[in-house]
Amino acid sequence: MMMRSCLLTILLAVSVGRVAVADELREPLEKQFFDYFAKQCQSALETQARSQGKRLDQGNLQQSIDNYCACTSQSVVSYLDAGEIIAFANNPEAEPAASKMKPLFAKCQGK
Repeated sequence: MMMRSCLLTILLAVSVGRVAVADELREPLEKQFFDYFAKQCQSALETQARSQGKRLDQGNLQQSIDNYCACTSQSVVSYLDAGEIIAFANNPEAEPAASKMKPLFAKCQGK
């Protein structure tokens, strides 16, 4: 009986894990790219701010970082095709993506 209960628990855990993975796979590719770029951007800007002795909880620094990163990430998924997005993720300075993104990122700084 104990082994049956243990086996049932394992099967339930595996099936729940599969559901979670399946849900992640159903997330639109555009959202996955957006989330990836937003997280990368936030991490880099937060690290830069800290290295300059700035505190993220003072003023509206964290909100400014979040807004800028959301804007730039949306620009990436809106104005690049899938191949350009992947190339941009590997090297943000590579053309043609870099030229496309530069003016859009500049607009994001003003927001």
